[in-house]
Amino acid sequence: MAERQYKRPKRTPPDAPAAPTFRVGEDRYKALVEQLPVGVYRTTPDGMIIEANAVLVRMLGHKRPQALFNCNVKDFYVRDEDHTRVIKTLSSKPTSFLEFELRRADGRRFWVRDYCRGVKGPDGSIHHLDGILVDITETKTAERKLELTLRKLQVTNEKLENLSLTDHLTGLNNRRGFFTFGLQQMKFAKRLKEDNYLVFLDIDCLKEVNDSHGHAVGDLLLKGVAAILRNTLRESDVIGRIGGDEFAVLAMRSKGLGERALLSRIEEGAQAFRLKKCPHLRLSMSMGLVRVDPQKYQQLDDFLAHADFLMYQQKRSKESQGNTP
Repeated sequence: MAERQYKRPKRTPPDAPAAPTFRVGEDRYKALVEQLPVGVYRTTPDGMIIEANAVLVRMLGHKRPQALFNCNVKDFYVRDEDHTRVIKTLSSKPTSFLEFELRRADGRRFWVRDYCRGVKGPDGSIHHLDGILVDITETKTAERKLELTLRKLQVTNEKLENLSLTDHLTGLNNRRGFFTFGLQQMKFAKRLKEDNYLVFLDIDCLKEVNDSHGHAVGDLLLKGVAAILRNTLRESDVIGRIGGDEFAVLAMRSKGLGERALLSRIEEGAQAFRLKKCPHLRLSMSMGLVRVDPQKYQQLDDFLAHADFLMYQQKRSKESQGNTP
């Protein structure tokens, strides 16, 4: 029997899809890029501009894209090192997010935030750069204004702090300032294992001077005491006006500065002091001194109270002997 021959039926291919509308997709993509409110670009690593949307063209100060394509992106950088920084970042990372200044065609500067991606070729080197530029000039301006405001506020706060620690009449530390810097000196002396001398001073008969010569003359005496203490003591010593006619000194002991030497310097300054307005008026002060061991001391207030007690003993001794002016 002859074998029957079977013919394989032809397969009818399904309806083939329409050819991809690459052109339509490309047009839509370009339309999308053009509608973005940021600058979009593609450049070569050496700075030649390949693609740019209309926002970027306007951002860089041009009217037509062709004018931009005749430029090199390096021409727009205010600082050349910023472009170098972008390329250097992309050599080790796939993307870079940097902020820098650019210059428009008319020379005006503006700040941008650059989001850039390096696209590598088959050889592994960067073939081109795709990125987005966002104008952040307003943000930077606001940041600068805020920074300036904060700087002014800091200066104001420093002035207020100085005022809160300074006696406005004499320019010395006030009571708060004396204790603030005095405690710092005590800590320093403790590290050096050195004692301090705490002197409490009071102007004799200041009330009588105010009553007979006026408060203006009394203020001159207060300023005079401040000048004497500044001129006779070291810059490192802490000096303060802690009350109406009361002053205090915290001086670190040294080879050239003992108890007697310290008091003698102040007394000599007081004896040499003269007021041009009242040349016959003599400045007299009563003083009390205590030695403070920073390794043992508890509260500076306690030592100040002891020095105050010794000062009043000297004042009473003067009054009993009739030695006050």
